[in-house]
Amino acid sequence: MIARVPLASSLMRGRRRSPPVSPRKAPQQDRSRALVEWIVEGATRILAADGLTGLTTNRVAEVAGISIGSLYQYFPNKDAIVVAIIERAQRETVAAVEAVAAQVQGAPLADSVAALVDLAIAAQYDRSRLAVALDHEEQRLELGAALAPGHERIRAAIASVIGGHLPPETPDLVLEAADDLFLLVRSMVDHAGAAGLPRDQTRRRVLRAALGYLEACRRPDR
Repeated sequence: MIARVPLASSLMRGRRRSPPVSPRKAPQQDRSRALVEWIVEGATRILAADGLTGLTTNRVAEVAGISIGSLYQYFPNKDAIVVAIIERAQRETVAAVEAVAAQVQGAPLADSVAALVDLAIAAQYDRSRLAVALDHEEQRLELGAALAPGHERIRAAIASVIGGHLPPETPDLVLEAADDLFLLVRSMVDHAGAAGLPRDQTRRRVLRAALGYLEACRRPDR
């Protein structure tokens, strides 16, 4: 479950412009698309194993099995590669959340929320170094606007999961609750993962908080 409030712009008058973070050119042929995928996958493996300190364009080219010149044909710098990793990770997250939302339609609220919580815990705990690196870079590169469409799809999926369990006359509350639930789960899971808390303990605590919040939403007059 990926979403962050973008940081305010840090650009100041007279400051040198930031380097480009978009790919230099879009691949048009199957071979070119495969090459870009090798680059992104190689960089992802480096981040997962070594974190940001291990990520350099030379290292990415080496792991991807290509020349540095071939890499620079598509990505002007390391930041552009990181953006591509984040965008791919978000696409995968959106697909996973939407799949879970479809699977739990009609299930009890506790089971539905547990499925979403398990998804968030897996994303954080299975590749913790990668998750921390991507969180950091998403904020540093101020990607809120670029990632907003994906965030909206995640919000809609969560709303579809919890909507049937909240008062039907409060559609605005459903969207508000979807936002709050997303932030609650993500912040708790991220903090627990960074602190090294056991996975089962994290699941128990996050579920307790999430279900307690939703139970309060069922009584909006209180």
